[in-house]
Amino acid sequence: MTDGFLVMDKPPGITSHDVVAVARAVTGLQKVGHTGTLDPFATGVLPLALGGATRLIQYLDESEKIYDAVIALGKLTDTGDPTGVVIAEAPVPHLLRGEVERVLASFVGARMQRPPRYSAVKIKGKPLYEYARKGQDVVAEPRPIRIDAMDLHPSFEAGSSRIRVLIRCSRGTYARVIAEEVAEALGTVGHLDELRRDGSGPFRIEHALPMSRLSEIVADNPAWHEVLRPARQGERIPWKARDQVFAGLQPYLISPREALKHIPAITLSALEARRFQTTGQFPPAPIADAKAWLLLSGDELLGVGTAAKSSTEPLQWERGAARPAGDQPRDLSRGPRRR
Repeated sequence: MTDGFLVMDKPPGITSHDVVAVARAVTGLQKVGHTGTLDPFATGVLPLALGGATRLIQYLDESEKIYDAVIALGKLTDTGDPTGVVIAEAPVPHLLRGEVERVLASFVGARMQRPPRYSAVKIKGKPLYEYARKGQDVVAEPRPIRIDAMDLHPSFEAGSSRIRVLIRCSRGTYARVIAEEVAEALGTVGHLDELRRDGSGPFRIEHALPMSRLSEIVADNPAWHEVLRPARQGERIPWKARDQVFAGLQPYLISPREALKHIPAITLSALEARRFQTTGQFPPAPIADAKAWLLLSGDELLGVGTAAKSSTEPLQWERGAARPAGDQPRDLSRGPRRR
């Protein structure tokens, strides 16, 4: 199986798009996409959809996010994270565990949050970070979010200027904003210094594939910078044949059926399956008022029915060996293209 979801453990210093580019080069699939961006400095869970699974991203339930965050007190940056310029400083009070825990507990629940100036939220068709980089002070309207838990890490020591917090929150929550607000509530300023995403909906860090392990699968070499992102003029480390790479990825692939297990399902008869594959017609929802339901033939996912349509196209899975007409196979032993 080459179609499904692959959870990458994104390292710091590269973008989410960089990880997608590596996955495309490794698998040879043109259709690869991520389900939610991580900032370059952040690490952790980055779910990728491979092949035909890209059509299923819209049906995923990633409403819950889990973060392991470190808040640095005493300095405020213009971006709210370690990549920015320090724009304010303030003394850090001597904090005790109980005091910090009370402040963190006050953040739990539904609340409004204004997206940070350096974010991808769009105003008049342009992301906020474009305005910020030009020095234009454009502010987004606050949005509703939900924080389910804010737990102080056991490693905290009284008087520390760094606070490690485990956060469970809704999708769309900005940890950078939380860091600044927590610092203010503690009587100082601060910024988000480290961020690791441990969970995004059904995808968890314990199932994630580190880049070093991917590098071993591709070339029996854990030095992923040299294997997966070689210097433009540097020597390329040979890659294994694609079928060997796919075999190495199999233990890490999550099937579309597993990723969408929160959606009710209908198992089609042989006649219904043939009708769906030829005409796109499918049975009604198995549960009243269901907005979507899976159409199965045995354990195989044939498609997704939605209340908005009476028919839909069967899912067309992209296979690893499939290429557009005229597209010549590339010698993977040369490594990924550099652009």
